[in-house]
Amino acid sequence: PTGPAAPALWLERLVLPLLFPKEEARPIPELEVYALGGFRVRYRGRELGPRDFGRRGAYQLLKLLLAHKDRALYTEDLAETLFPELPPEKARQEVYTLVYHLRKALPGIVEREGEYYRLRLPEDRFLDFERFEALMRKADLEEGLAAFKTLRQALELYKGPLFGDDPYGEWAEAERAYLQERALSGLLRLGELAEALGYLEVAKEAYARALKLEPFLEEAQRRLSFLKG
Repeated sequence: PTGPAAPALWLERLVLPLLFPKEEARPIPELEVYALGGFRVRYRGRELGPRDFGRRGAYQLLKLLLAHKDRALYTEDLAETLFPELPPEKARQEVYTLVYHLRKALPGIVEREGEYYRLRLPEDRFLDFERFEALMRKADLEEGLAAFKTLRQALELYKGPLFGDDPYGEWAEAERAYLQERALSGLLRLGELAEALGYLEVAKEAYARALKLEPFLEEAQRRLSFLKG
């Protein structure tokens, strides 16, 4: 880069790696789920695809349970969501079959409570959307550079909508919309903090990402236009 902005830009590129050193490698969690922008599952270090679940429906059942990971789901509701075209009794039997296959692929992952099912997630786990929300809550309580750092970590995890490989799944619509709104507000705040701290390239990137999520967001349009001069 040349011109008056060059020294500031070079300084920013030198300082940011010092502010955000690469994290040391961590032990591999027992269960890893990456659901922001797509869907990937790793169990004890091994990638699991739909075929590893015996039936593709078991893979879909896992998604549905993850979208509601903090509550139990009624068998009838699962049956209606997964098999709307089948008679109720047949649909229930199909749910029981999918639960069997899901338990084979991920032992202990589902527990039954009467006519309800819920996830029984291991303590040693990494769910990208769960980690994203935890970091966003942490940033809500922080100010200045601390908030800036935490938001950068959180938004690095947000690769796209929840279950981006299944964007029209109504069963995840509420959680998908909530997480996208969190990402959007986080990007705007990151942009504001970056401007205040003098990291203008980071601010531009944050506003540009916000506009990809919401193309007509006036605040992001205005700030990005101002920064571009």
